[in-house]
Amino acid sequence: MALAAGAIAPVSPDAGPGYLSWPLLVILAVVPAGIAVAAARSGRYGLAAGLVTGLAALAPGRLVLDLQFLVNGSKTIRPELYLPDRLLDRSGVGIGFWLLIAGHLLTLAAGIVAARVVRERNEIAGGDDKRRWRLIIPLLAVVAAVGLLMTPVLSDDPFLLARSAFEGPGLALAGYLLLAGALPVAAVLGVFAGSDGVARGTLGGIVAAVLAVAVPTFVAGLAVSGLEVSTGAYLAVVPMVLVLVLTPLATPQQSQTERTDLAGEARVPGLTIWRALTGLLAVLTGIAAAIGAYAPQLGNSTDSPARLQLLIAAILVVLPTPFLLARRTAPGARGILAVLWAGVVLAGTAVLSTAITASEATGLGGLGGAISYHLGAGAVFTAIALGLAGLTGLAAVLTGVVERDDTGTEGPRSASAIPAVITAVLAIATFGTPVFTAQDYAPPGLWSDFDTPSWGLLAALLVVLGTLGLSVRSRPGAAAAGLAGAAVLLALHVAEIPLVSWLFYAAKPGAGFWLGLAAVVAAVITAVIAAAGAKK
Repeated sequence: MALAAGAIAPVSPDAGPGYLSWPLLVILAVVPAGIAVAAARSGRYGLAAGLVTGLAALAPGRLVLDLQFLVNGSKTIRPELYLPDRLLDRSGVGIGFWLLIAGHLLTLAAGIVAARVVRERNEIAGGDDKRRWRLIIPLLAVVAAVGLLMTPVLSDDPFLLARSAFEGPGLALAGYLLLAGALPVAAVLGVFAGSDGVARGTLGGIVAAVLAVAVPTFVAGLAVSGLEVSTGAYLAVVPMVLVLVLTPLATPQQSQTERTDLAGEARVPGLTIWRALTGLLAVLTGIAAAIGAYAPQLGNSTDSPARLQLLIAAILVVLPTPFLLARRTAPGARGILAVLWAGVVLAGTAVLSTAITASEATGLGGLGGAISYHLGAGAVFTAIALGLAGLTGLAAVLTGVVERDDTGTEGPRSASAIPAVITAVLAIATFGTPVFTAQDYAPPGLWSDFDTPSWGLLAALLVVLGTLGLSVRSRPGAAAAGLAGAAVLLALHVAEIPLVSWLFYAAKPGAGFWLGLAAVVAAVITAVIAAAGAKK
């Protein structure tokens, strides 16, 4: 009710809604709450608790996003609540803002209480069925998360500067990142919930929360003059509608006999489909990355020094895909691919840095005149490749979950703990220090000079560390495949010397190059030790 009241009351005395939005906002706030109350009164406590938990999972992101009104409302992109008709440096907040904040806090508190019911229902249900195709829902959640980070609405309005999350104020970026991070995690928890009611409720809750954020701006693009629906809005809304449609099918109420029969019938086809999907995403990632490597980054010009590295990363992510189609080689190829997708992120962020830096320079040069630039096809396809790479990695991990269901979890574990720790230390040092240095060049890093490529370094480091951590608890064959992928990823990073440094004046190897070579050797040794355990 607080969220509904906040939609009706003004959030700021300086600007009002761009269209008659309060009926839509009230519906988006009241309907999920009404369903939860009705479910609880009818005795469907799992559904009610799951719904509240799903809403609460995204409440922190929505809370931080709305706090931007308090810091500086003029920089918000919320035309359903705030669309100025004049140039504002800052603006105040009204009673509607405080009601929205109260609504988010109450949702979060209700979610904490509901989480206890969710845990109890899951323990009672057990959840040992294998409805594998429902794993498509986390992939849809990732697509929606990407949409939330993109420009929410296109604007020709001079008083509404529409930007993506990464181009906007820091507080709004934090809110969008919280939403984008919590959405896939909540989706995975929902689809793997032991109780069908909890699963349906959790998925319904995250759908309701995302639609409450994305649908109002989607409608603004249709209803407000000077605004248009953006690609990000479509990517946020359409996948969530599909999740809403798939939820009843992905969580069927079945008897134990029916579950056992269906699991047996779906065993091979389910695994084959997921391997094929992983391979398809990897091929699409490679194609987009290859185009992004050599197409213009800004307008019709501007090449990136990292384009060769991105091209190699594109080739590497495609190479394992043929082996996914053969039953014997598929597990190893899947394990390698679960790591190599990060190579596209590593090189892709370095390539995108060229377009971002050039566009910023163009904007500075345009002070006092018209600021005019547009991203080239290379930047667009590189950004697409980054999104596809994330989907490839998620698909590879989910395929591994299905493989584990088929083969079981019994068996010996890899005996590579000590070399894995050594490799982890070297990997941290490698990604934290520059591979090469050059005159008048400040290499991006993790501890200093944090820039766009630093996100790629961080992603690659986390993937390598995650792989090393899992290798200790994995069976030898799976551990060897992942470690081989980690070695290739480290080698791709070290390959900046032949692929990138030659374009810089007076370039010479840095500490990261020598540490990287040591990390590659350590990763290979660790993989060999794990593979030797698989042959015993």
